[in-house]
Amino acid sequence: MELLVLEAKVRDGKSSADSLRKQNVIPAVCYGKGFQNHSVTVEYQAFRKAFKQASTTQVINLSVDGQKLPVLIHEIDYNPISDRFTHVDFLQIDMNKKVTATVPVVVVGEAPAVKTFNGIVSLVKHEIEVHCLPMDIPHEITVDVSKLENIGDSIHIKDLKFNDKVEILSDLEEMLVSVNEVKEFEEQSVEVPDELKAETTPADGTSTEGGEKAEAASKEEEKKD
Repeated sequence: MELLVLEAKVRDGKSSADSLRKQNVIPAVCYGKGFQNHSVTVEYQAFRKAFKQASTTQVINLSVDGQKLPVLIHEIDYNPISDRFTHVDFLQIDMNKKVTATVPVVVVGEAPAVKTFNGIVSLVKHEIEVHCLPMDIPHEITVDVSKLENIGDSIHIKDLKFNDKVEILSDLEEMLVSVNEVKEFEEQSVEVPDELKAETTPADGTSTEGGEKAEAASKEEEKKD
């Protein structure tokens, strides 16, 4: 299988990270146990395309000065306002040694319980940790929910079938998906206590308590006159 190639340039250190980003370039670093560290830059759109295709689970060749380094996209920093990539960590790997990776869980199919009982499918665990050779890392782990027929039905990690080359590090008893009941909102009436009813506002807009006080004050004024 031919690996996707992402071109990178050695960072000279003269340009600040902000100025590079303004040039549509992402500052990055490439490192790995037993390997030399590299401070590099990658073109924004080229990285965006590579990330969309490989995500964090597929090995790509990072081409640095003509030397192709097998790497995984290990960590990405984002701008919280624009959601643009601001920095990337590439993990250089030995293709002959097993690595630990986190694989996303993807729900497929339609659960009968959704249509029959108005249930809702909830993804409880979004990723599974695996240990295997770099080329054996699954791109994603699919969970078929078409057999979830009743409210309360669920699927655990142990219910899935995995390639013999992939060791699952996550707890096999962990729940991945469940079907829950959608509780409808019920309007509830609130009973007003008797002591509050006496103070409610009549149709003329004045409260009973306020009217009584006003009447007493008026009689007091008449006595003075």
